[in-house]
Amino acid sequence: MQNSTKNSRLLIFANDPAGANVTMAYAKLFKNNYSQILAYCTKTSKVIYQDHIPEYIANIKNLYFKQSDTIITGSSGIDSSFELNIIKKAHKHNVKKTIMIVDSTSNFLMRFKIDNKLIEEKYIPNEIWIFEKYFKSNIDFIDKRLYFKENYYVSYIKQLFKNNPPVTTNKFINKYKYNYITILSEYVYELYRLKYGFTEYEVVELILEYINKYNKNIPIYLKLHPKEHKNKYNILLRKYDNLIINNLQEINIQELIYYSKIVFGINSSVFNESNLFSIPSYSIQINRNYPLNTSASNTINNKQELIDLIINIK
Repeated sequence: MQNSTKNSRLLIFANDPAGANVTMAYAKLFKNNYSQILAYCTKTSKVIYQDHIPEYIANIKNLYFKQSDTIITGSSGIDSSFELNIIKKAHKHNVKKTIMIVDSTSNFLMRFKIDNKLIEEKYIPNEIWIFEKYFKSNIDFIDKRLYFKENYYVSYIKQLFKNNPPVTTNKFINKYKYNYITILSEYVYELYRLKYGFTEYEVVELILEYINKYNKNIPIYLKLHPKEHKNKYNILLRKYDNLIINNLQEINIQELIYYSKIVFGINSSVFNESNLFSIPSYSIQINRNYPLNTSASNTINNKQELIDLIINIK
């Protein structure tokens, strides 16, 4: 698909940050392959496009399709209806190239459902790009459209920060640079309920409890998923003076991770940044029913492992 002709428009769509990251990165890396690029987003994904490709952002009210267009969307493990409805409309307008980039195969089939029902085969994207080489969904009409691709977002970030670190603009980061811990909250409960044996609130609460119990007076930045509200953690915010809570709209994620001491989370796509910047990252999976696949560099399986890690933070 990188060999698209100059006569083709590229239209990208995303409803959440992970989808925005991969579609934005593709547009940046292959912008010279297209005659025009238009980026359509929702409130949740808008911050990514504003940070990296503001010149491409378009008003969806003015959206129209040409048969020669290339449509590339992100996807979401909780709700891909925005992207799926775009692909359906594109098919109805006889657009020849429709592609969905799946940033993670977690909750894979949910990415192809509207109102909890798998979309019809005729509306499946022409190509589904994944970053896991041997993954299969075991649904034939989906699997025959799977294509293994490089992670365009990782490639773009490598290029972006090859010679220069992120510029620090946030007051918290400037004050505590290299000396704070980042915790990545996620909407695990909304996605999986108690499937894995723990919730994101329990994970955050446990990390904070042990950090403070072992007298680690370390600043902690809790980065919310954009679909979360900070009120979710009001009790913890009142309890711990060293805790700061913001969501993605209020901070640049590359900047936050780059200057962190350690990153804690569960299965966040933001582990891509911590791996890229060689920041130690830990997926907390205590009391799990079974392992959760994650891109974190380490997995914490029990409370003692977490305690030992926190005690040895310098």
